[in-house]
Amino acid sequence: MSTKKDAKKSIEKNRKKTGKNAEKNINKPDLKTPEVDPDSFFSVMDEGTSPLIKEAYRNARTNIMFAVNKAQGCRRILIASSVPGEGKSTTCINVATVFAQTDAKVLLIDADLRKPRIHKYLKLTNKIGFSSVLGRFCEIEDLEIIKCEYGFDVITAGPIPPNPAELLSSETMSKMLEYLEDKYDYIFLDSPPVNLISDPMIISKHADGVIIVTRQKYTSHDAIKKAITSLEFANAKIIGIILNDVQDVESGYDYKYKYSYGRGYYDHKHSGAYGYHTSK
Repeated sequence: MSTKKDAKKSIEKNRKKTGKNAEKNINKPDLKTPEVDPDSFFSVMDEGTSPLIKEAYRNARTNIMFAVNKAQGCRRILIASSVPGEGKSTTCINVATVFAQTDAKVLLIDADLRKPRIHKYLKLTNKIGFSSVLGRFCEIEDLEIIKCEYGFDVITAGPIPPNPAELLSSETMSKMLEYLEDKYDYIFLDSPPVNLISDPMIISKHADGVIIVTRQKYTSHDAIKKAITSLEFANAKIIGIILNDVQDVESGYDYKYKYSYGRGYYDHKHSGAYGYHTSK
């Protein structure tokens, strides 16, 4: 039996760079965007944001539009990641922002009912939200949908429930999204990491496409492959991979930002090391 110390050594040994090698090993589009520390939330709309970063998000928007090419109606897009710490929630906000810049009607739902971040980054109240409707503590018609400063609407996660997977699998979830899709062109759903729990696979059944967020020099190939396998097993349509924290050596630009998601999805003694397996 391996010890905790051995497990940590194994993870560090198998944690590989995700950059050009990832593109060779995984047959999915690569949409590059940078990432930052969660305590100083980074928005693509910030005045000091590099034009290169803004263009990276606009390129991601274009690719997503072509990938989810429904003739009409609302497009539901799940933003997922393989493990914590890859910048999923920040990316979700920034992708929603650039879509809102096209005058599209955009809604962001924080569907991470275990460790929600969206309300913290956008500095919004979270007393009631997504979980409140799913738990039937209020009706969707009575839920206040918040218009954030970046031009899109937000439904925060709400109070953390004891049974997230059951709520996400409920008929109320389906009815809620059906009600909302008549009002929006795009609905983005933020979720927990794929390799920790089943929630993203449940949510993916309601999405027209899934984007996987990864982080250069942090996410291992094994973690990405495991996430892709899990999502494809659930018949999810993976439309692309966004690579965060990019260090563009060739052009001389260093896009190195800190990001730390931390732990807390479930008890550490059951999570192993960060809750995922990186050994071959």
